[in-house]
Amino acid sequence: MKNRTLIVSFLLPFLITIITIMSFYTVYNYFETKNRLINDINLRMNSISKQLNDSLPHFINSYAISEYKKLIENQMQDNNILAIIVKDYSYGKIFGKEFIESGKIREFDKILDFDREYANHNNLLNENFSYIKTDLIDNFNTKIAEIELYSSSNELNTKLNEIVKKSIFEIIILSLFIIILVFFIIKTLILKPIFNMVDAIQNNDKYGIPKENIPENNRVKELNELSKKMNEMISTIKNSRYEISQINNKMELIINSINDGIWDWNLKTNEVYYSNQWKKILGFNDDEIKNDFNEWKSRVNPEHFENIEKDLNYYLESKSDIFKNEHQILCKDGSYKWILNRGIIVNRDEDGNPLRMIGTHTDITFIKDLQKQIIKEKDFISNIIDNSNVIIAVIDNKGRMFKVNKFTQEFTGYSQDEIASVPFFWVRFLHKNVQVKINEIVEEAKKGNIKKYFKASCFSKNNEEKIFEWSNTLIKKADGSIDYIVTIGIDVTEKEIIQKEILQQKEELELIFNYSKDGIAILDLNTRFLNFNDSFLNMTGFSKNELLEKTVFQLVAKKDDEKNKRIINQILEEGFVNNFEETFAFKDKRVITNLSISLLPNKETLLMIIKDVSSLKVLQEQAKLASLGEMIGNIAHQWRQPLSFISISASSLKVKSEFNILTKEEINETSTAIVKQTEYLSNTIDNFRDFIKEDKSYTNISIKEVLDNSLNLVYASLNNNFINLTLELDDDLSILGNKNELTEAFLNIISNSKDALKEKKEEDRFLFIKSKKLNENRLKLKFLDSGGGIDEEIISKVLEPYFTTKHKSQGTGLGLSIVDKIVRERHKGTIEIYNEEFTHNQKIYKGLSFNIIFEKTEI
Repeated sequence: MKNRTLIVSFLLPFLITIITIMSFYTVYNYFETKNRLINDINLRMNSISKQLNDSLPHFINSYAISEYKKLIENQMQDNNILAIIVKDYSYGKIFGKEFIESGKIREFDKILDFDREYANHNNLLNENFSYIKTDLIDNFNTKIAEIELYSSSNELNTKLNEIVKKSIFEIIILSLFIIILVFFIIKTLILKPIFNMVDAIQNNDKYGIPKENIPENNRVKELNELSKKMNEMISTIKNSRYEISQINNKMELIINSINDGIWDWNLKTNEVYYSNQWKKILGFNDDEIKNDFNEWKSRVNPEHFENIEKDLNYYLESKSDIFKNEHQILCKDGSYKWILNRGIIVNRDEDGNPLRMIGTHTDITFIKDLQKQIIKEKDFISNIIDNSNVIIAVIDNKGRMFKVNKFTQEFTGYSQDEIASVPFFWVRFLHKNVQVKINEIVEEAKKGNIKKYFKASCFSKNNEEKIFEWSNTLIKKADGSIDYIVTIGIDVTEKEIIQKEILQQKEELELIFNYSKDGIAILDLNTRFLNFNDSFLNMTGFSKNELLEKTVFQLVAKKDDEKNKRIINQILEEGFVNNFEETFAFKDKRVITNLSISLLPNKETLLMIIKDVSSLKVLQEQAKLASLGEMIGNIAHQWRQPLSFISISASSLKVKSEFNILTKEEINETSTAIVKQTEYLSNTIDNFRDFIKEDKSYTNISIKEVLDNSLNLVYASLNNNFINLTLELDDDLSILGNKNELTEAFLNIISNSKDALKEKKEEDRFLFIKSKKLNENRLKLKFLDSGGGIDEEIISKVLEPYFTTKHKSQGTGLGLSIVDKIVRERHKGTIEIYNEEFTHNQKIYKGLSFNIIFEKTEI
């Protein structure tokens, strides 16, 4: 609380008393005057209302409006009247209205005619002080008019304001008089002696003790006695100070001889004494730290200060016997040291409030670092245990599992407290046939024997079963009896499942190896036979001993060492070679095979699978011959028109020559046309020759160019079957491939669509071929027909060999299988086949969409 001067202390009560009395008087006078003025206004209003009630009926009945307006204006001379309004019902009837309204209103100290349409007049009426409404009745008891009187509070407010101003003025004058009078008395008799005392006290030494006695010649007896007592007290303080100085010197010697820092805190002045050792702990010299509370506070780690205040308040509220706290303090070198701060109150005032505390600071940084390291190692071990995906549990000599890790709790579905609640609670996690065995293990452990390893299933709370390999460790007491058992369970469920699957796969592989119709053989890296199945042995015609002495390349019909090396290198680099044709010369026959060789996981042996495709090759050749026959028919169709044109042109030349009407220009034109037609026939033969020749080389080819050549071979056939062909071949891609093989694939796809379209009406036969780039390196080629599509149940089988939706007399089922082989295996493309509905010429069709996605590959 802020101290007040003596003058203020004396003057303030006087002023408050005077102001209070005057305020009460002013309030009383204000309300008395207000009530009186209000009564006067009401009396006037009633008087004016009565006068108007007596005078106006005569003027109203005689329709003398101007006369009663003058009467109203005379009444408005009273400043308290705001407005007088008359609603004249008699005069209103003349104009066919309910009433005619007229009157006067006071606005800005002017008396004006009242206008109801004027908003400001209505606002003034709403602010009226009082209001009287009177009905005027004639002799026939008929209401002829209505008078409204409105009063104003302007005069009332003016008089009340004058009263308030006068009262405030009187209070101020009286207060000033009292202040001057009291100030003179206090200054002369009280303040001057007190100032003399203060001057003497302020002339003190470094310990705050006055150097001279306080003057004792005061006029006031009480102040003179006070000066004497103060001089006696100063003499006592000087003697006590000397004795304290002697004691402090002795204490300083004691404090400097111990390692703890000492502090002495004056809670009133916030001064703190710090021993040399206290400063030394923080790296300071004695003269570098002042005896100030903030010297310590400014160095405390801000994160710890709130906790210090909490502990200190707890002690100051007598809730503990000693103040104790651990916190960090900033040292001179910028580092923090951990300090154990202990203190106790040694002095209190008469009310029990603490005045002085002393205490010690002990450097516990080393202890904290050691604790931190211990906690870190403990947390490290605890984290390893809790985050391990194994069951770790500790069982006491009574069978109570009193400690389990987090994984155990998560797997079992029980908490630590639930598991440790009763002995052998954990047995419920095990199979019943294992529970007895576990009890025996615990009993044996009590005798000092432990079964270190066993395997058993464990159940969770939700009945989830897992297989664990258990490892047990027995910890004994000093007397050799059991203290506790540490058991660790490793989840081997997946391992067991994998082993079971491996065993099952092994059995399945043995069945495949032994009973497969394809030839399967195990080879070393030199392709020497190590093992083989009966199908392979029967295919070769050799005996088992004869075959074990041979290599795969010794059985190849066409010896090519360079090719063999490339195959082996490819296997070692890529891990396999798939689906390449090879002709073998076995013991008494030649066999065309489809061959795949893979490097086994041990990297030392090879797995070879061969399929006898001799009969398939014959069928493929037959299919190709059938395609050639159909193509020859197509060529015949394409040649008819050019040959017919050549024949007609030649006949025309002959006839004109016989009649001597042949001109040189006609010879040139006809010859040019014939040459053009023969070139067309020649190109058709070249395309056919390119297709039928056995060119196996792979070069950079254009997808669009190959498709154009293919279409040249089937245009006539499509036209003859009234098939409408629509091309959108805007995009193209260059790949590494074989032109003849791709041509065969495209012809098979188109032929398949043509066969489906033959079943449709001529006006519904459509074939769309589109190319679209998916990105810079990928092209999608789409063949879409209106043939009705394929049954969804069999659409996934259309690429399989020998599968056909046609009658046996119409197809072999190899066409699309050959497409699949050419596109996927030899040109690394992908195939998508699905039924698609689309709209063309405002009509909905359904057909098969055959999509090929090519990847860009170049030499």
